[in-house]
Amino acid sequence: MSGLAYCDSEHIEEKDSFHGDAVPELEIGSVWTNSSLLFYTGYDSLTDSIILTVRGSDDIPNWIDNIDAVKTSPYSDSSVKVHKGFYSEYEKLRDPMVSAILSEYTQHQTTKLVLTGHSSGGANMVFFAYDLLVTQSFPSLSMLHLSDLFTFGVPRVGNTPFVDSFVAAEIPHTRVVHYRDIVPHLPYEWMGFKHTPHEIWYDSEDSTSYVECDGSGEDGNCSDQELYEWPSDHCYYIGQYICGC
Repeated sequence: MSGLAYCDSEHIEEKDSFHGDAVPELEIGSVWTNSSLLFYTGYDSLTDSIILTVRGSDDIPNWIDNIDAVKTSPYSDSSVKVHKGFYSEYEKLRDPMVSAILSEYTQHQTTKLVLTGHSSGGANMVFFAYDLLVTQSFPSLSMLHLSDLFTFGVPRVGNTPFVDSFVAAEIPHTRVVHYRDIVPHLPYEWMGFKHTPHEIWYDSEDSTSYVECDGSGEDGNCSDQELYEWPSDHCYYIGQYICGC
């Protein structure tokens, strides 16, 4: 589902991609785009769930080269800080995403919600889950239950107080990392950022094995142990090329 977000609007609507072929039970609802930003909503008949997926960066090498450590404090608790650039992107997406989810709810009358995204798209989904369950910023979505948050190759987005409040809210996050993907190592821990749990680390290039990591978000026995990260691994997840249509 995350890979489908790298297609253009027409291909997403028609599911005209090998990513679309992989999810025959998914019915596309709407596609929203503004410049390089894009998300789509849909309905998964297999799980009776509303799906929200956000596209990741469309220029990954440039994004990696120019990542910084500037933080912002957008929440009532000023000790909770997040990456300013990622959050600025999220602010552009937030209200359209709420409207699109409400449309799916009106049509399908299911209360199950699944969020998913790759790379910076995953960062946007982490912020959305946080606003849904921690700050409770979306009263119009109060009838929904977040069934799952799946991210692939997501960077670190917040500091320790952010992660602590994320964990306290029991947000069901499955954070998938492929082998030596460089992006989950950014921004660096020494810059004051920390990962949210729970990591699933595919510990081989061919994705034939994986490790269920501990609940710390920074398990030294998982991807955090890798000293040599490869940018190319960022685009291959669970045996599929995910950065293109």
